[in-house]
Amino acid sequence: MQCLRSNVQGVSASLLNSAKIHPSKVAVRSMGGPWKPYGPFVPNGETGLPSLHGDLPKPEFRDDHRRENWRSQTTPSERHAANNLSSYMMVGAGGGAALYMAKYALYGLALMLGPGRDKYAAAAIEVDLATIPEGKNAVFTWRGKPLFIRHRTPEEIAAAKSTDIASLRDPQADSERCINEKYLICLGVCTHLGCVPIAHAGDYKGYYCPCHGSHYDTCARIMKGPAPLNLEVPKHDFLTDTLVIIGKED
Repeated sequence: MQCLRSNVQGVSASLLNSAKIHPSKVAVRSMGGPWKPYGPFVPNGETGLPSLHGDLPKPEFRDDHRRENWRSQTTPSERHAANNLSSYMMVGAGGGAALYMAKYALYGLALMLGPGRDKYAAAAIEVDLATIPEGKNAVFTWRGKPLFIRHRTPEEIAAAKSTDIASLRDPQADSERCINEKYLICLGVCTHLGCVPIAHAGDYKGYYCPCHGSHYDTCARIMKGPAPLNLEVPKHDFLTDTLVIIGKED
């Protein structure tokens, strides 16, 4: 290996010396053709061009060819890649607006094809009262409003019946409001400003509206506070002793 390296170094040195002495005699030969003068031999390192490959033509770094065929070599999106941001923003904004409009269009279509408000207003529900323990107040949703169904204890029934009707702001007897004395059925909407009262609270342990301090008894009658009327009792009928239908129209 050392011998071969020395031979290569010797050949390179001899070529370099001959080129310096006879620069005009450096010639190249094309594939299968005669030797032709190519030009003065320039040592490697002086111009940055390879000196031992004189048979390769000097490259021409010009853009003429690229400029002539640039439209066929690239697409419009590649030629204007730096200017696509505005297009992307417009497409994104348009797509968002289209989705937003489509959402409300589908919502309106669902409302149009669905049941009308009169159907919802006439909706009735059936409740199994056997699932409500004694002394508890169950809350349901009926026509978009909270519905209270209270399974009253004997003590709560006795307290409601012993109240002096003449002293009430909205006089109603307990029997007028409770078809079955065990169960109180009323809307959970305060008659003052529409708040939802709390069960088993207040001075009378019936219902209490903490917003403005309205107190109701165990029959949902207003006893104290700014509320002008008793809690509303919706129309209901007992199908059995423990099954009631609420909101059924005649």
